[in-house]
Amino acid sequence: MTPAQYRLFKPVVILIEDKSSGIQLIQELLSEGVHVVKGVKPEGDKVMRLHAQTATIENGFVYLPREAPWLMEYIIEMTSFPKAKHTDQVDSTSQALAWIKSGLWGPGMGLFNFYKQDAEGLAGHR
Repeated sequence: MTPAQYRLFKPVVILIEDKSSGIQLIQELLSEGVHVVKGVKPEGDKVMRLHAQTATIENGFVYLPREAPWLMEYIIEMTSFPKAKHTDQVDSTSQALAWIKSGLWGPGMGLFNFYKQDAEGLAGHR
């Protein structure tokens, strides 16, 4: 992500693998004023990381848009993994899901707490 993309999309967090070329990218973005960068240390290999998120995906907790210019490539990569030529989107998806479920994205904001707050809000509108 470039600083211009950061200003355009205003992400709450940008996760970057905290190893090899990611270390330099983290440092560059921080020095350019992109302070929402978080280094993540992946556990295990790409296959293990995706396997850990399979239940979340299979149980329908991951939503994709009906139409997007990148959608077909994304689906092909996800469904042909680990034999796909490219695996970056698979890896970033599994790491993002792990990060969301970890609750590290804010105080009390784990996925369970998000759904709990959502359900409580719906219950209050009955």
